[in-house]
Amino acid sequence: MPQRDARFIVLEGLDGAGTTTQAAKLHGHCTQRGIPGFVTNEPTSGPIGAFIRRLLTSQEPGPDGSPYRPPESSMALLFAADRLAHSREIHTHLDAGEHVICDRYVFSSLAYQTLDAAIKPEWVVAINRGCAVPDLTIFLDVPVDVCLERLSRRAGASAIYETKELLEAIAKNYATLFRTYEKEYGRVVRLDGTRRVDDVQAEIVKAAQLD
Repeated sequence: MPQRDARFIVLEGLDGAGTTTQAAKLHGHCTQRGIPGFVTNEPTSGPIGAFIRRLLTSQEPGPDGSPYRPPESSMALLFAADRLAHSREIHTHLDAGEHVICDRYVFSSLAYQTLDAAIKPEWVVAINRGCAVPDLTIFLDVPVDVCLERLSRRAGASAIYETKELLEAIAKNYATLFRTYEKEYGRVVRLDGTRRVDDVQAEIVKAAQLD
């Protein structure tokens, strides 16, 4: 059993919404106050997650040498496999009394992999059975155009989903899947992610009850 009131907190949103920045800042907030915390992300840095990252950045060659782009059903299964392995690590930290802060989780799989209309949310939920369930999910609400502008300033390779057309479709999926996600994975707090970074952080700390 956890040694104290350790919670599993997830940050969600579109590419460019600021989830990575805010996960790191929330962890920093915990560290500064002597609150045990562990920050993590998906895809993970494990073997499955590393393979997913190569796929997301078009760095994994296919049989013909061109970037391999598997169907969304395969991506969903890869993310689920990475997540189930990740959940063991999450539970280890929770059991040690550490708050776990995760940049992306199941809500991302629901919103991104259902870009393929043949993939039903219920199937995504089913393949993720057994994963750690968050105590709180915080969704950073940022318009697509703002996300794209932020992404244009970011160094590194672009991910396959970072186009206006795809992000608009993903944003619609997030909006329509809130109820499905909350039914399976608990409460979601929706915050305006367009404000100053420190103002967003203050709202996240308040929502997470870590102040």
